[in-house]
Amino acid sequence: MAERVIVTGGDAKYFPLIEDLCESVRAQRDAVAMGLVVIDAGLTSDQCNHLAARYGARVIKVGWEFPEAEARSGGKEYVKMSVVRAFLDRHCPEASLIAWVDADAWIQDFAPLELMFAAAAQNRLAIVSQTSRYSAVSMTVQYVGLGLARVRSILYKNSRNAGLPEAICRQLGDKPTLNSGVFVLAREAPHWDVWRARMGEAIKRGRVFTVDQLSIGLMTYVDGMPVELCPETCNYMGPWKASEDGKALVEFYTPYARVGVVHMAGRDEMRADPTLTIPIPTVDGREIHKSLRRAAWRG
Repeated sequence: MAERVIVTGGDAKYFPLIEDLCESVRAQRDAVAMGLVVIDAGLTSDQCNHLAARYGARVIKVGWEFPEAEARSGGKEYVKMSVVRAFLDRHCPEASLIAWVDADAWIQDFAPLELMFAAAAQNRLAIVSQTSRYSAVSMTVQYVGLGLARVRSILYKNSRNAGLPEAICRQLGDKPTLNSGVFVLAREAPHWDVWRARMGEAIKRGRVFTVDQLSIGLMTYVDGMPVELCPETCNYMGPWKASEDGKALVEFYTPYARVGVVHMAGRDEMRADPTLTIPIPTVDGREIHKSLRRAAWRG
């Protein structure tokens, strides 16, 4: 049995990003032999063959798991990626520890992922909170007058949209979202069945695209499944800063640790165009213009 695997997935449009991630895994000295699994959610046969031949990836097709997910997918097969995460223990029987990494992310430094694997080995969900020192806003509050306000946190809004009981919605109302774009969990951990049950409950009326994070919130904050909150470098989504020599992405604030997983969440234009650049300040106060894509930081 492989000790550890990294799983990702997507469609033909995301193939260049999937390849960037696979290449970044194989470039890590401590991950050269790590298992790679790619969920085929609309890849071409040539793309699948390429990922298998060049990176040793096991490319697999999966079902929708819930009829509601397929019915409300709008024919977009990549929407499966929100559902499949809760079934990775079944799709990766060869692994004891399973990491999910979104296709719009790549690995610059493997050390932060090692922290996540170590935490997951203790039967805890290793994941990063979206509320941190890099959060400009922890939740949205809508002021309605007379000193009253309406909570608009992501988990509260999504749980209400899913038609969950008000008591549960309130339980989630002030809790931070745990970002499902990168996580590690042991295949034998007790979380999987609880996660699937909560996902099945939430998907009946809730959005398919966000059901993964809502169901993670339910199993963590309502069911009390053990979690290990990992450093932001394990799933870094900005703000961006570069090292003095401009060759590595680092945390924006001191101690300017090297970013482990570079996650381009919300960067739709850059995901589509690898030549697009953004201004990035350096630790020593200069400014460089580079893409966040893997090729700009290789070598």
